[in-house]
Amino acid sequence: MILSNINLNLLRVFDSVYRAQSMTKAALELHMTQSGVSQNIKNLEELLDVALFDRIKQKPVPTAKAHQLYQVCGPYLLKLEDTLADIKGIDIDLRGKISIGIPIEFGNSIVLPLLAKWLQQHPEIEAKLTYGWASAMNGLLLDGGLDFAFVDNYAFDKQIEIETVWNETLMLCASTDYMKKIGPYKHDRKFYEKCEYLDYAESGELLINWFHHHLGSQVPELKMRASLMDVQGLAKLIINGTGLGILPEFTVNQLMQNGHELVQIEGSGNALQNPISLAMTKNRTQSKMVRETMEYLKTEIKNLA
Repeated sequence: MILSNINLNLLRVFDSVYRAQSMTKAALELHMTQSGVSQNIKNLEELLDVALFDRIKQKPVPTAKAHQLYQVCGPYLLKLEDTLADIKGIDIDLRGKISIGIPIEFGNSIVLPLLAKWLQQHPEIEAKLTYGWASAMNGLLLDGGLDFAFVDNYAFDKQIEIETVWNETLMLCASTDYMKKIGPYKHDRKFYEKCEYLDYAESGELLINWFHHHLGSQVPELKMRASLMDVQGLAKLIINGTGLGILPEFTVNQLMQNGHELVQIEGSGNALQNPISLAMTKNRTQSKMVRETMEYLKTEIKNLA
């Protein structure tokens, strides 16, 4: 029987290397030397008489056989750990490293305060946060660089499953001084083409989406004044009268609470919603720590909505 010749620790080391795709990271997680991890992988490969990892530029890249083994080995080890703890009547301390992707403004305003409370409750968890757009999160999730992510609306790869946790209203805003300068507001293409605009991308993609939503096919020609990938930076340009730009509703509320005067362009009166979703790779085996952290954040965010 093959299993009788395999030490359980070999599978633990394999599981860690597969998830981290790094001998160094696996060694840190397992409190072993890098050479010890490497030797364990070599021993397992010799026992199975297959290559589990290709060594490409000093990085262990899983082979097809490794993928096959992990599909069974990963869930088995997690279930075994939970079962043994249950038998002994003990709670497993949540510990380890977790990688989470977040959009800048939603992440800073909503996710980070909740995560800070969680980390205080669980001092053995170390969190790595990655800021970025949904398109970048898509690749990081598929490559295993993130355990999960909170993302804007996006056409994700079919291997990623999403669950909406928040709906933010996107508002087209301007300073009161800018609106006085541009003239009386009227919801038509002619008025909008008199204005100047700010967006998060040179293409003005978010602005175009707003106009499609409120004007249908009558999207005005946009005179772009600036583009930058930062909500707070865009807000400063709007406040200082540079032009019109789109801000999340919670950012608008914060700015007005701090004494800034903003005009909110109503458009058709039917607010544009941007769903924020929890995204994770389908069928990926997650540790208890990752599962509970994800469930905590998801539940708390939904409670705030």
